[in-house]
Amino acid sequence: MEKKSYFSYDRHESEWQKVIDDPARNAVGETWQSNDTLDAWRHDRMREPMKTIVAADPGASWLTVGDGRYGSDARFLAACGATNVHASDISDKLLKIAAEKKLIEAYSEQNAERLTFEDDSFDYVYCKESFHHFPRPYIALDQMFRVARKGVILTEPRDLSIDQPAYEKRKWKISRLFRKKKKPVYKSKNHTFEPVGNYVYSLSEREVEKFALGIHRNLVAFIGCNDAYREGIEFVKLNSNDEKDLAAINEVKSAIKAMDEACEAGKKRTKLLTAMIFKDAPSSALTDAMKRAGWDVRELPLNPYL
Repeated sequence: MEKKSYFSYDRHESEWQKVIDDPARNAVGETWQSNDTLDAWRHDRMREPMKTIVAADPGASWLTVGDGRYGSDARFLAACGATNVHASDISDKLLKIAAEKKLIEAYSEQNAERLTFEDDSFDYVYCKESFHHFPRPYIALDQMFRVARKGVILTEPRDLSIDQPAYEKRKWKISRLFRKKKKPVYKSKNHTFEPVGNYVYSLSEREVEKFALGIHRNLVAFIGCNDAYREGIEFVKLNSNDEKDLAAINEVKSAIKAMDEACEAGKKRTKLLTAMIFKDAPSSALTDAMKRAGWDVRELPLNPYL
């Protein structure tokens, strides 16, 4: 196995160069600059909870981390009304292009585990689907928390081996009674690696709560989202009348609807989890707005020894 430096990020930086150099990857990358595709619709659904925060705190400053796809997260925040947004990623290759095209304004190349900003530089730090790429994600989370004044928000794959509804737990216990052979402790299906080389760190509500309590913060919030991906949907326009495109749109939306219904029935948990850790006590206007929008705002126990 090739020896890597402690701060190695596998092959993520080279992936962005492929988007520039490789025709097939470039074709996909070009779609990341659009907001009218089925794939863009998927990602906007994941970012939807940010609208409530931006609306309740319109003058806040934002840092996006792991936002290398032409600053798509920063662009979404700006479209929601955020006026001070800084996009960052381990490589600024595509961010430079986005800035040249006036898609984003402020940006920089940042290693999430060694952010160069001063403490409390931004009101909010938003990291969407990048936490799971980091070699040492909780070092990165600590860095994000350091540079945030008000809070850090993560949107990530949910660790369904931890975040299980009561229905799934009961089903698992019952199934154990009828098993002929004891299954091994290690199950490869519970661990995932991506082609660029990184291990996928999925997120659970429990782990977020533990992180918050460890740094003596006791207010967190969660909201879930289901998602479905099909190959090629980056090229499917939402307003297309093509039969194949319409079939793809129906397939993705139907799959998400089925997952939503299973979650509403208490049989499943959402595939994706958005978690917010508050650094300071938020305004009641913000928490009330979040609750109305479906966020589960939780006040954790205070440390009795402080």
